[in-house]
Amino acid sequence: MMQTLKSLTLQTRIALIALAAALAGCLVMMAVSPARSALTYFSGEYIAEIQQTHIGVALTENDKVIPEGGALIANPKELLKNPTEKDPQHVDEFMQPGHVYDERLSVQNRSSDMDEYVRLTVRKYWATGEEADGDRADTRVKTDKLNPALIQLQFTDESAQHWVRADNECTPEREVFYYKTVLRKGKSAAWPAVTGISIDPAIKDVREDYSNCWLALEAQVDSVQVNNAPDAAKSAWGVDTAALGLNWSQEN
Repeated sequence: MMQTLKSLTLQTRIALIALAAALAGCLVMMAVSPARSALTYFSGEYIAEIQQTHIGVALTENDKVIPEGGALIANPKELLKNPTEKDPQHVDEFMQPGHVYDERLSVQNRSSDMDEYVRLTVRKYWATGEEADGDRADTRVKTDKLNPALIQLQFTDESAQHWVRADNECTPEREVFYYKTVLRKGKSAAWPAVTGISIDPAIKDVREDYSNCWLALEAQVDSVQVNNAPDAAKSAWGVDTAALGLNWSQEN
């Protein structure tokens, strides 16, 4: 090979060297370009994930922060308190259809350095089975045979001053609320999204048996950062905040 190269003219050897260099450059670009594309793709996914949920935003129930994985209505006796003139400490044994019980669900920004825009999702359903008692394990599980629409969350006119209920995202089992303004770092929402819970009196006329079932609530808090919030909400949740009447374009 070396002998063959020596026999070539100087001009031919220069041309071969240039061609080899160009070929090497093409091979390098082929190796780098896919890696660069992959980096861009994964960076986008990572940003969307961070925008979707921030650890600093917490759910509150009746003004108390619920830890991650904590249960709502953990103390039924507190929910069933129904003060009367004769007995202010009266507690119902069971929920009475048509009576609104105090159940305030809201959010708190526990971050020390970041303002947020917040969404609250509340799921309601019926469960059947037995509550844990002594050595007996809790066997309560969700059932799809009973109507979650009979569980009613109270969203008052005062709540509507601070929250938007997204009707197009709501179902008989799920209700979605957006806090209208920025939730400043270290602050709680000015008013709860949900202020009470009740059972529709129509439950008395249904064919299904609700006598041995449990009412259950689950809630999830999501948030996006203030900068480019409309785009962040669109990316993370697929939501057009302007269509909901939210002015989330304010960054200050």
